[in-house]
Amino acid sequence: ALGKAVFTKVGWMDKLELLAKKPAAPAAEQSRIFEQYTAFLQSLSAEVPLILFLDDLQWADNASLNLLFHLGRRIENSPILILGAYRPDDVALGRNGERHPLEPVVHELTRYYGDVTVDLDAIPKRVNRQFVDALLDSEPNDLREGFRTALFHQTGGHALFTVELIRDMQERGDLVRDGDGRWVESPSLDWLVLPARVEGVIAERIDRLDEAPKEMLTVASVEGEEFIAEVVARVQAMAELETIRQLSGELDKQYRLVRAQGLVRFGDLQLSLYRFRHNLFQQYLYGNLDEAERTVLHRDVGQVLETLFAGQTEEVAAQLARHFEEAGMPAKAAAYQLQAGNRAYRLSAHREAVAHLKRGLELLADLPQGPERIQLELGLQTSLGTCGIATHGYASPEVEQAYARARELCSILGDPPEVIPVLFGLCLYYMVHGNIEKARAEGERLLSLVQQVGDVGYLVGCHFQLGATILYQADLARSRWHFEQAVTLYDQSRDRDLAYQQGHDPAVVSLLYLSWVLWFQGYPEQATAKMESGLRLAEALSHPHTSTLAAFFASTFHQLMRQWPQCQAEAERALGLAGRGQFPFWQAGCTMLHGSALAQQGRVEEGIAALQEGLAGWEATGTQLALPYFRARLAEACLITREREQGLEALNQSFFHTEEVWWYAEQYRLRAELFLLAPGHDAEAEALLRQALAVARSQKSKSLELRAAMSLARLLRKQGRAAEGRDLLAECYAWFTEGFETRDLQEARELLEVLQRDAEGSATRDDQSRGASEAFLVRPPRAPLQSRPSGAKG
Repeated sequence: ALGKAVFTKVGWMDKLELLAKKPAAPAAEQSRIFEQYTAFLQSLSAEVPLILFLDDLQWADNASLNLLFHLGRRIENSPILILGAYRPDDVALGRNGERHPLEPVVHELTRYYGDVTVDLDAIPKRVNRQFVDALLDSEPNDLREGFRTALFHQTGGHALFTVELIRDMQERGDLVRDGDGRWVESPSLDWLVLPARVEGVIAERIDRLDEAPKEMLTVASVEGEEFIAEVVARVQAMAELETIRQLSGELDKQYRLVRAQGLVRFGDLQLSLYRFRHNLFQQYLYGNLDEAERTVLHRDVGQVLETLFAGQTEEVAAQLARHFEEAGMPAKAAAYQLQAGNRAYRLSAHREAVAHLKRGLELLADLPQGPERIQLELGLQTSLGTCGIATHGYASPEVEQAYARARELCSILGDPPEVIPVLFGLCLYYMVHGNIEKARAEGERLLSLVQQVGDVGYLVGCHFQLGATILYQADLARSRWHFEQAVTLYDQSRDRDLAYQQGHDPAVVSLLYLSWVLWFQGYPEQATAKMESGLRLAEALSHPHTSTLAAFFASTFHQLMRQWPQCQAEAERALGLAGRGQFPFWQAGCTMLHGSALAQQGRVEEGIAALQEGLAGWEATGTQLALPYFRARLAEACLITREREQGLEALNQSFFHTEEVWWYAEQYRLRAELFLLAPGHDAEAEALLRQALAVARSQKSKSLELRAAMSLARLLRKQGRAAEGRDLLAECYAWFTEGFETRDLQEARELLEVLQRDAEGSATRDDQSRGASEAFLVRPPRAPLQSRPSGAKG
């Protein structure tokens, strides 16, 4: 009704009929039509704002485009929005060998109004990705993130390509409906098949090219979705400047098939990087090559890249591996897979590194035996073992298999210098797998070999490995010596790369292990200083695996010190680092530390659940090391909830590991505490506590001796033997010279004061019961215990 009223008011239809009957000069007639049309739109917009959408303007005739320009100049004060859509690549081609008539219209409107164009190809990726997701979700589906990401990569969110590709997948069975009518991926899904309509659109655009630029793009398609202009130029034997001009001019601005990414620097090289505007353009060109053409072009591109990147091929090792594999040159491809794997490892892309290394091994399978093949496999297996430490854990079967095979290869080659990292990796495997004696024996032999060779980096690593192994055997003095040797030999400026050679930085781990040893020996302040030094060094190195490990060891140190908020904070930090780095070994360990901290701060059920979850994950990586320690921590949490049987079962399991004895004193002490939860077990508990005390003394572990002495003193006090408990604990407490503000020493002092009062009270009662006439020697009362400052001698 509104439209009809406006038509009547303007008289548009009547005047149009009159114009149709009355001849007039073409220009005058066109001008009157434009005015009438403008008046009509202005009148209509006075009633309601208008949006006028004009699609496919690249096909519009001259008269229609003139009308568009006329409207654009005349409606500026009216509530009218004109939206016009066109394909810039078609406009760039011109019409009938001349400039396209839309082009001056757009330029004039831009001059008049400013920037009026929106490049849909330049829409942010997130918006195009939202379109892909919205299109998929318009029907019920169970299409996962991997499929959605792959679809977006294929089409770039281009509406036509996306719609047609989805439709084609449904028609050919790559997408099927499940029993609930939801779209799901088929196992036969093939991303390389292009829908006929999409292929037709792409073919029509490519076929507009002359033969020379088409060949240029074909070579570029062999490089990939992104390509280097200088490589294309050398393969085509063209001048580099001419190649760049064609890519940036005709193929970018006119045909819109590629887009310049700018100059990029690879080491000492500065190169011109381009990419296909749509992945499907590259896929179409590459797909049209026959097998022989592909083989030759991959060989040529690979050789050009080798020459161009001479001396720094690691930058493009993954591309070189692909090109030489496609060119039928497996030995070269495997060598570059090794280089690509090592580069990915240095970038902390551990899973990508493993994929490269495994592919390299697959490429070697069909090569004849010989020194070159063996040497190459040795490099691949050794790197695979190092990467496996991060991705699977030190004691995983994958790590053992890689290093064991590398050891066989070293034997075949007569044990070249490359045997050192292999033996080092095997020593770590033995230790973490729980073969402590073997790890120590092999570590001693390796240390002798490294000293003969003079490899300072692995000398640092060997001292770390032996220090750790000996610590778990509770030889604290020898362990400390090795760690101090590692720290003394380490030079940060020289040894920054040791973390990449050995899987972690040996000095960081030595400092953090040293903090444990010093705590065991009864020097908590010195221990804290070493822990802080280790964290500072880890931060300076910024090596993700080392950073994760450092946070784990720092959290464990706070656990030893019973600093539970700090333990929780470091465990949470380590969990975040382990999650980002995808380190399952450390995720399991940090979960246990976090659980222990929660349990000790009142969230006991949550903490026990986390401890149990972490224990399962720890064992799943093949790890046996520190299981007694963490099972004892589970028993400690059970002690809080008085779950006696569950705690005893955890401790019983912890004693299965006979080679690892560093935590024995605590295991015996906790067993005694759990026995005491039920009446009638005082004698058994006392025997266990005296055993804990004897073990701690034999290991010269003053901190664990103090804990055993406190538990035994409490039991003796309960039995009315306060004086005996006081004397026992006082002797141990008197040894300490620092750390009197730590929790253990504070509790020991408080307990001593209680025992002193009880002992004095008991003595008074005994005196009264004997009677005033009985003669006895009165001993002077003990002086009150004084808190000594840090550093005072006992």
